[in-house]
Amino acid sequence: MFPLLASHAVRSGWIHGIVSAAFDPVWNLEHQGLIWGGIFVVLFISGLGLPLPEDIPLSIAGFTTFKQSNDQFVFLHYLAAFLFVVIPILSGDLVAYHMGKKFGFGIRDRFKFLRTALSSRRIARVQHWFDKYGAFSVFMGRQVAGVRFVTFFTAGTMRVPLPKFVLFDFLGCMVSVPAWLTLGTLASSYGQRWLHVAMRRVGAGFLFGSIAVFVVFLIVIKVRSLRSRPSITPGSSS
Repeated sequence: MFPLLASHAVRSGWIHGIVSAAFDPVWNLEHQGLIWGGIFVVLFISGLGLPLPEDIPLSIAGFTTFKQSNDQFVFLHYLAAFLFVVIPILSGDLVAYHMGKKFGFGIRDRFKFLRTALSSRRIARVQHWFDKYGAFSVFMGRQVAGVRFVTFFTAGTMRVPLPKFVLFDFLGCMVSVPAWLTLGTLASSYGQRWLHVAMRRVGAGFLFGSIAVFVVFLIVIKVRSLRSRPSITPGSSS
C-alpha cells in the first residue's frame, strides 16, 4: 500500500515540487520570517522538557542560511544564524534551570509530561555526572539528546551558580550548534541532487522504505541502550 502511494506521489510530481521549493534560494528568502520563527519556537519549547529534538531545527537553520546566501558560505550570515539560534536555546535552558531551583523534583507529581522528562533513570544518570564533574555536567548535558532538560533542571536543584551555568551552557552550544549548522549546510549543498537521483533510480517506495528502516533501527538501538542501563533511584549513591 505504502509503496503504491509513494510511487503515485512521485508520478504526480508533488514531491519534486516540495523538494524544488525547499532547495530554492528565492523561496527561502521569501519565507524567511516563517522559517526562522518556527526554528525559534521549536528550540525554545524543546528546552522546556517537551520531546522535540533540537537537532532538526538547527540543521534547518544551516540549510536555509546557505540557501538564503544564494548557495554560498557567507561567514557573517552563519555568525548571525548562530547567535539567533543560541538565544532561544539558552532561554529555554534558563527556564528549566529556574524551574529546578524553585520547585525541585517534587514538581514531577504535578505534571504528567514531567514524569517522563524527569524520569528516575535520567535523574540518576545526571546526578552521577554532577557528583563526578560538577558544573561541567551542564556542558556534557548540552551534547546528549534526551537528558538536556533534566541536566539543566538538576543544575537548578543543585544551586549551580547562574553565571557558571550560562557559561558552560554557552560553551556547549559552541560545540553542538556549529556541528548541526554544518550538517544542514551539507544537505543544502548536495541534498537536492541526491534526492532527485534516488527518486529517479530506485523509486520513492524504496527511498521512503529505507528511511523508515533507518528510523526503526535508531529506535531499537535507543531502547536497547535504555534497557542495558542499571536502574538507580534518585538520591542513591552512585
